[in-house]
Amino acid sequence: MKKITLSFFAVLIAITSISAANLQLTVRLKNGDVVTGKSTLPKVAFVTNYGTLNIPIEKINSIKFGIFSDKTKDGAVNPDLNKLQTLTNEADAKIVYDRLLAYGSPILATVKTFTENPFYKITDRENYTVEQLLDELYKKANLTYGQSVNDVVTFDGSNTLEGVISVGDIQLQAEYGNLSLKRDKIESMDISVIDESVILGNGNFVLKANYHISGNESKGWVNSGVSVKAGDKFSITASGKIILKSLSGGAYNPDGYVSGTKDGAYTDDMATKYGSVIYKIGEFGDIKQAGSKFDSTAEAEGVIYISIYETVYDKGNSGSYTVKVTKK
Repeated sequence: MKKITLSFFAVLIAITSISAANLQLTVRLKNGDVVTGKSTLPKVAFVTNYGTLNIPIEKINSIKFGIFSDKTKDGAVNPDLNKLQTLTNEADAKIVYDRLLAYGSPILATVKTFTENPFYKITDRENYTVEQLLDELYKKANLTYGQSVNDVVTFDGSNTLEGVISVGDIQLQAEYGNLSLKRDKIESMDISVIDESVILGNGNFVLKANYHISGNESKGWVNSGVSVKAGDKFSITASGKIILKSLSGGAYNPDGYVSGTKDGAYTDDMATKYGSVIYKIGEFGDIKQAGSKFDSTAEAEGVIYISIYETVYDKGNSGSYTVKVTKK
């Protein structure tokens, strides 16, 4: 019978920078364009109120960029903010105010952080105050006053952290050539690690029963690298045989149960059969059965992921499927 085991996973956070990896990125630009391709993400530092943190790259799902923050200006901006807070002469304050305002929205996060410091005090001056500066910078950024300006990292599917990411241009190997995307032009990007060990070539992948199981949290899914938009036609073909110890040791092919002990949890009228090849479009897309031969039209935009359907992960499973994903 099926045994369901619940595990709790701790997220490792270290005080270093994110290391490079072979990645599949789906980048959404501020002008509405969407580009997908391979990349080796440069090292980045994620600065939060708790310090500079690193989340292992394989755990990151997406990054939503806030207002571009130029932290290199902090050395000049923070002393001027201190002056603006304490100056009593309005003419002197105007000189400092105009100098800070000229930096524009890239210093918005720095000014906002300054006003959130517990030692910060509102000045008695009526004009050219830090509060007025913050209001003007929000307007320059086309944001409502008080709206979050931070970058947001989503990891392990649902956990989020806010902070400031220091990262250069994104180099992308896309379908139509190599691209260099400016950080300040990017709205957000979805990230997934490409596992080179599962690539057989010519669009073929290997799904291992002792690893690529949908019940193996996010690690059980293989990124096919095939990106589709709504309306694109694609096909998935699969072959092979596996033994699922988690299902009483029965034998399965890409369409489901074949022989041996049929576990009590398995029924022939299941909409998605245990042991079958499944797919989803995007990391959080709906799971659907593909089986041994499948042709369809994409209903959403994203990268196609494939796996073996089984809600319980057991390392004792054996065998594998060879799967090919093709966009027509």
